[in-house]
Amino acid sequence: MSPTETAAVILTGVFIMAMVAIAVQTAENQRRERQLQLLAIRNQIRGTEHLLDSLPLEFQTQTLRSLMIQTLRRLWLNAAKLDRSINTQEHFQKLEDREKDSFTPPAFPGNQLTLFQDRNTAQRNRSLVRETAQFIIELKQKNLIGADSAQQQLVHLKYAYQRCNCDLVLLEAQSMLADRGAHVAIHRFRTAVMQLRRINYNHQLEPQILQLQLLIQQLEAEDTTKQDQVTEAKLSPL
Repeated sequence: MSPTETAAVILTGVFIMAMVAIAVQTAENQRRERQLQLLAIRNQIRGTEHLLDSLPLEFQTQTLRSLMIQTLRRLWLNAAKLDRSINTQEHFQKLEDREKDSFTPPAFPGNQLTLFQDRNTAQRNRSLVRETAQFIIELKQKNLIGADSAQQQLVHLKYAYQRCNCDLVLLEAQSMLADRGAHVAIHRFRTAVMQLRRINYNHQLEPQILQLQLLIQQLEAEDTTKQDQVTEAKLSPL
């Protein structure tokens, strides 16, 4: 074999090895890209499932639940395209069963002044409402939901957010009542009533507002009696 032929064979071998290396690297890059895409989809699935499971039923609607379930179907389908081991039928069946579940938002508890028991719960649920609103905005940006439908859900979630804020005001008022008395707390209770009236579009908040009005009347009577006693004590002779 001549030197020229030897050089040609060597160059051909180097070229083949380079092509193999490029093909291997390309396949590895594609595998990593698929893994990253799959990881992102799984994170979206976890986030959507978290909202569906954790958002208070008082703030959910049938339309909102359907949007979340439809989104989960789409995400599982996209995940299965990247990972053939995913059993979409199993996940679809669970979602279908969940969609068939009867859904009725619970009525306001008759023995409570607030929707939530404590400040941490109210703040956590307010954060969930904010995350759900971001979920709707992202669906709209991806053209997965119409503008009118998105706006309708965002209006509802704004109401839910304001409801959480009202609860925080009421919880603060209850704390002030326990620590500083009726005279100081009455003002915060009145603020809460005004805020509730602003969002009482469909009169669903009437029971809560009535309870608060009765409490305010009671506190006003107690405060007036206390103030009269203080006045009498100052005026009475030693």
